[in-house]
Amino acid sequence: MKKFIAKLLLFILLVLGIVGIINVAYMQMDVSDKDDTKKFATIPAHIQICNFGSSHGIYDFNYVDFDDKYECFNFGLPSQRLSYDFRLLKNYQNHIGKGTIVFIPISYFSLFGKDEIESKEFLAKNKRYYRILPKELIKEYDIVLDVGMNYFLSLLVNPNDVIKAFIGQSSNFHEERWKKKSMEVNVAEDAKNACARHLKLDKFDENGNRLVNQEEIEALRGMIGICHERGAIPILVTVPFLEEYLMEIRKDATFYSDFYSLVNKISKETGTEYYDYAFDKRFTTHYDWFINSDHLNREGAKNFTNILLHEIVFKQEKYKDEVGNCS
Repeated sequence: MKKFIAKLLLFILLVLGIVGIINVAYMQMDVSDKDDTKKFATIPAHIQICNFGSSHGIYDFNYVDFDDKYECFNFGLPSQRLSYDFRLLKNYQNHIGKGTIVFIPISYFSLFGKDEIESKEFLAKNKRYYRILPKELIKEYDIVLDVGMNYFLSLLVNPNDVIKAFIGQSSNFHEERWKKKSMEVNVAEDAKNACARHLKLDKFDENGNRLVNQEEIEALRGMIGICHERGAIPILVTVPFLEEYLMEIRKDATFYSDFYSLVNKISKETGTEYYDYAFDKRFTTHYDWFINSDHLNREGAKNFTNILLHEIVFKQEKYKDEVGNCS
């Protein structure tokens, strides 16, 4: 009996050892960055230009033409709400100082809808923050998930992803998607599906009234407040879209008045400038610059970022002197 127990224990230790080795190796691979969080390990000490945002943040900002002159960083993550933008800014605020330009994307879905903890995708999406935020800033914190995400990541992902990683068949999802052009998809159908998610899914109460999300609004105000406290310059911006996406948005007769009245109110009350590039003719029919109906590709993001900096920052003395002297 003792020999059996000893063999069993040895077998368990052997299995745990193999799993541990696989896990450590997997976590060191670039493919384990499917949630786009590895960038936070190399965040600049003193950021001069940065942005937050959802997929409209991570895809639509490309600082390649400015990285050699300024310390830039993209805090954007797919499907990220303003309430998590606020948490990231709160956690990493020591990297932001006097004169830092902080672009805060305001998408059409940013200020409306139910709280994200009520959505079906919340748990799957929330896991990534265990790798970059302290527990007090994580929604619905779970210590078991915390341990798993930071020490046993290979056990929490699709086994096929682990296998592909070790046989060299995996690729960086974000990078691969960023190369695509909107002509490769049915843009009209994509726009219809995107608008259904952005304007309809979980955006109305049982009486058909549009839900204004106070948590997200207060998060936006909180971000602006932190920027002001640190001497940074927050700039609200709505990114460019293709005409097909805008056409779908226009089908909701009251949406524009609801959205812009709310954004303009926040802009005015906080003294924060707002720039709307949604209808910019340089983008609305430039299909080579988009992944799909509402996301820029690498080239489009490069051009949009250049436009932002040259039209907003470098043309205005109050901004360009600050960002040049940021420390």
